[in-house]
Amino acid sequence: MNKISKIISFIIIPLVAMNFLWGKTNYQSQVIQFQFQSDTIEGVVNLPKKKYILEEKTPLVIFVHGDGELERDAYGYYEHIWNELAEKGIASMSWDKKGIGQSTGKWLNQSMEDRANEVIAAIDFIQADTRFNFSSIGLIGFSQAGWVMPKVATLSDYPDFIISVSGAINWKRQSNYLTRTRMKLEGANEKAIEAEVKQNEVDFNLFNATSTYPDYVAYQKEECKNEQEEECDFMSEDRFYFVKKNISSDAEQDLKNIRCPVFGAFGAEDLNVDFEESHQTYERIFLTNNKDNYHLKISPEATHSLLKSKHFNAMHPGVGFLVKLKLFGKRAFVKDILYQIIFIMPYE
Repeated sequence: MNKISKIISFIIIPLVAMNFLWGKTNYQSQVIQFQFQSDTIEGVVNLPKKKYILEEKTPLVIFVHGDGELERDAYGYYEHIWNELAEKGIASMSWDKKGIGQSTGKWLNQSMEDRANEVIAAIDFIQADTRFNFSSIGLIGFSQAGWVMPKVATLSDYPDFIISVSGAINWKRQSNYLTRTRMKLEGANEKAIEAEVKQNEVDFNLFNATSTYPDYVAYQKEECKNEQEEECDFMSEDRFYFVKKNISSDAEQDLKNIRCPVFGAFGAEDLNVDFEESHQTYERIFLTNNKDNYHLKISPEATHSLLKSKHFNAMHPGVGFLVKLKLFGKRAFVKDILYQIIFIMPYE
């Protein structure tokens, strides 16, 4: 467990205990393990208590992570959605990313295609496990999962439905959006912002097929020297090669292969993903390729995670954010979004 995880656990565990006193969950969790490539992936299947006790078939929603070091519950964020799903008789499944929590391997070694094949392996596993019998199996994914879930549809006959939360479209344009947002928050003027975005386009060449990490480090050090910066920050070697593998990611072609029902949910106060581009791209593609089988929603005053922007809008959430999320519970989400996730999709 890294230092950040220890700090989070130190704060979150007492809050989890408090939550137990305030109210019990609507689901019972079963630990599962499946193999993907040479690694063991561990996670949970959360079964709705009322419905599964009666041995009725229930739908299953598989959670697909966004970017970063995420354990199965995304530091508690997923639990609120799991609970709402279970209340309506819907099961959920999630796992620790490779090398995080109880899963082996290294998530930074994965391409978006690797991640899609991992989801397919999870579905194959859960369908073969005689402990479970689900009426349908769909996906809900967040941010970076906007590249993963459509690729699942391209590479397999899965899923039965897709819920995309703040799904991204194009890696490079997404990077430019993040640059613009960060600099606006820092108070930069438009000229400085556009100059930085132009520099991004040059920097993207650092991740071409023949580039190496030493090349990247040398370039960054030279840039810092030219700009007379005392501290020179650059990404780790693992992160460099992760970006190199995925920098050409673009969801458009894979989105055209989706034929199952889709719910695309976006926040109008998203600081991380260009919700307007994503919404417009989904609308344009699905109107032609998946007509009458999709629903798109932009929630006013909603963040990247569909939380209330008044309380939760941050590009890089920290420990304080997680504490607040635990205290707010499902009230952290914008009005009606959890209801819509449950009732818009044809789970049965």
